[in-house]
Amino acid sequence: MNLSELTAPFEKALTEPGEQVRQWKAKQGGRAVGFLMTDVPEELIHAAGFFPYGIAGGNAEMEAADAHLQPWICSYARNCLALALGGKLDFLDGLIVPQNCDTTRMFSDLLNHIRPFPYMDIFRMPRQVGRSSAGSYLIGEMERLKYGLEQYAGKPIDHSDLRSSIALYNRNRELLRRIADIHAQNPNLISSRDLYTLINGSMIMPREEVGELLTAIREVLEGLTGSGNAGNQVRLLLSGTLLEPLEILDLIDQCGGTVIGDDFQNGFRYIESDVAIKDDLLDALAERQLNRIPSSAFDIEHRQRRYYLTEVAEDKNASGVIFLHLGFCEPENFDSYDNLQAMKRAGIPAIRIETQFGRSTLGQIRTRIQAFMEMVGGDDSGCR
Repeated sequence: MNLSELTAPFEKALTEPGEQVRQWKAKQGGRAVGFLMTDVPEELIHAAGFFPYGIAGGNAEMEAADAHLQPWICSYARNCLALALGGKLDFLDGLIVPQNCDTTRMFSDLLNHIRPFPYMDIFRMPRQVGRSSAGSYLIGEMERLKYGLEQYAGKPIDHSDLRSSIALYNRNRELLRRIADIHAQNPNLISSRDLYTLINGSMIMPREEVGELLTAIREVLEGLTGSGNAGNQVRLLLSGTLLEPLEILDLIDQCGGTVIGDDFQNGFRYIESDVAIKDDLLDALAERQLNRIPSSAFDIEHRQRRYYLTEVAEDKNASGVIFLHLGFCEPENFDSYDNLQAMKRAGIPAIRIETQFGRSTLGQIRTRIQAFMEMVGGDDSGCR
């Protein structure tokens, strides 16, 4: 199979979100548990025998959420609520909401009141990540979440099953990182849009199938590496809460740029690190969480986000940074000024572009990206 045939299932999954779940349920007779992005330890969901489904997007009638949420609530939460109210998440049997900001802290209660799922739970994130007690607190949350999943499944999560699920997820993350490395060095082989299609598709497809397809994609790409021109695209680092819409990547490619890193929940933050395989698997899951890429809602004292982004931009030789600012994301609002100032001090060109789920204006975004690419030396002829 060629590369386009191998990536087609990921594209189809994003075009028809939920269809993969329906097919899996019809075949396996199992249940599906969704989760909001993305700190939920979905290995526990998988080990319990459920289909883990990451809610990262989808076409929703946003007005459906207006009666329940103020207009200044983040568009991701509004989109998720609108999807649920519109029946576009009816294939889910359960939902887990990580509580990592003020909006998500009230979201589960709101949804439980107006559109409950048969199984619902929350995942409480530690706020003071650097404290010595954060680890034991997080392990306690893992244990509570595990117990809730076991009660809904009607059976305990076996240690060997959790170990196998962790190994599967580690393998898929490793494959995605390898494909991302190939893209960064040879963007002509696989585009930014294709890379993030693989990452986002892997959140909503059967994970075993994901692993098989990614293995084949890696083999094809490694066979092509070294052949042809690697290209001279301008290397860009992206930053934000969630990458939305994916069409932004097409604009970047058209303007002569390529994405070599990010800190999105549905990007590199999802695939960056693995879970250690050791005796205490809940401790291993907590350890990964405490050392993940910092985000606006999960900053770490010894790895503050603005310095982390500066280091990544320098290490990956980025010519510029585009901050895709999810509108009305309060944690992102707090970080925005510091992030831009850190780039300014490091001499790295940066721009802030606001986006919203379901309501981003691509024409305006195109103009901003085109102007930025002119500044950092890109070929903007394709933008026009």
